[in-house]
Amino acid sequence: MLTGMLKAADDRKLDMLHEGMLHVLKNTGVKFCSGYLLKELAERGCDVDFETGAARFPPEMVERQVSAQAGRYRMERSSLWHPFCREQPEGSVSFPDEFCCDYGHATPFIYDYEKNETRKPEVKDQVDMIRLGNAIDAVKGVCAPFILDGFDGRIETLESARILMENTPKPGWVGTYSAKQLKYLGMLAEIAVDGDEEALKTVPPIVVTVMCTTSPLRVDNRSCDVLEEALKHGYPINFSSMPILGATTPVTPAGSAIVAAAEMIGGIVAASLLNPDVFYYSASISAEMDFRTMQLRFSTPSAVLTDVLLYQLFRYKYGIVHNIEPAYIEAKYPGIQAAYAKMFRQFTLAACAAMPLPLGVLDNASVFSPTQAMVDLDINYAMYQFAKGTDINEETMALEAISDIAFAEGETYLGHEHTVRNFRDYLWDSDIFERDFSSVGGTLPGECDAKLLARADEKWKGLVKNAPGFELPAYKKAEVDKVVESGIKDILEL
Repeated sequence: MLTGMLKAADDRKLDMLHEGMLHVLKNTGVKFCSGYLLKELAERGCDVDFETGAARFPPEMVERQVSAQAGRYRMERSSLWHPFCREQPEGSVSFPDEFCCDYGHATPFIYDYEKNETRKPEVKDQVDMIRLGNAIDAVKGVCAPFILDGFDGRIETLESARILMENTPKPGWVGTYSAKQLKYLGMLAEIAVDGDEEALKTVPPIVVTVMCTTSPLRVDNRSCDVLEEALKHGYPINFSSMPILGATTPVTPAGSAIVAAAEMIGGIVAASLLNPDVFYYSASISAEMDFRTMQLRFSTPSAVLTDVLLYQLFRYKYGIVHNIEPAYIEAKYPGIQAAYAKMFRQFTLAACAAMPLPLGVLDNASVFSPTQAMVDLDINYAMYQFAKGTDINEETMALEAISDIAFAEGETYLGHEHTVRNFRDYLWDSDIFERDFSSVGGTLPGECDAKLLARADEKWKGLVKNAPGFELPAYKKAEVDKVVESGIKDILEL
């Protein structure tokens, strides 16, 4: 793998961010919308204002709790389930241990390239996209592709979890903001891993406990409810912030990083006071406000720099894993803007933090496009091949081949056995991007893009059609149905 990291801040500047974060936690604090949590924090030495809901943390308490968590949890992922890097390399960005891609961001919409329409997905779309994930070797965990509007929102996650478990041998997660759902998702997780306690404590499938803070400096009712339930089960807990520069946080990356860090560290300190044995980590997805359109933009220098500052602060100052998410881009359709946004966001984060590789997400993670996923798959493989670097040894130096070919007055490298042995490992292949540029003459640029996207659209449909079959064992299906039906009755109070 390539080694090294572009630093956004030296140690002195990271110390300044840390001191700023301590100042915010001591003087402003974090608002927790939970009487139970506020009471528990007050009993453990926090300065709690029960009227406003603000909990303020003494600097020595913050330092103590953060130090206790340093280095405990080393696996790195994006906002999704699969840990692409099991151990952060010393002094370098985190690259995938093997070629693997994030799949399934639980979007509320699907983009149909053939019909040129964005629509709400149905159960068949959920199943088809799960099958597509099954067919892609680089997808190690299939997370729920969609939020299904056809189910009651109170139990949609349970129904999507059932569909996921019934249709893939590699289930990832479904997201939830319901404490009641978490109990039943935990039961499904036990079924998925056959009761493997280690998996449940480190990478539980089906259930993900992301505590999304609300900038500035709030943990809302739903997140507090889920946090209370998650602490009972001992699942790893991810505190995640989505600062919006110029809107919910200061317009500067440094100011936004301080607010976001205070939210996440405040959450970790609070939760670890209640249950220090749980594994804690964090994540951020920063954006900036476009003052012309009032829309969010994720693929911009300031947005990326905010995530980079947070990553490097948490990694080098706190020893806590901080995950970054490159999937969020503002492009609404497959094409030139999507390609630019993805490459800019992924490469800049990969140079300064980590390189998770998402598939198919558009319009700020509200839309999944299988057509874009095929384009992303080729882009991601190129990025992975580059990050993997190249070996320098007797085989790759090819001295014997150089001697044999000499001045290419007879044999060329095209037919040499060294080329035959190595070309599959070193030359990039693509089913999607244009390869025969001699045939492009006279074609308009838009027509070239249309041909590329048509190939991508055809490819995913072929993968779904030929995807390997999967059938959940009967005994597991019965267990899954029992858990889901019990959860539905409980939550809907039937």
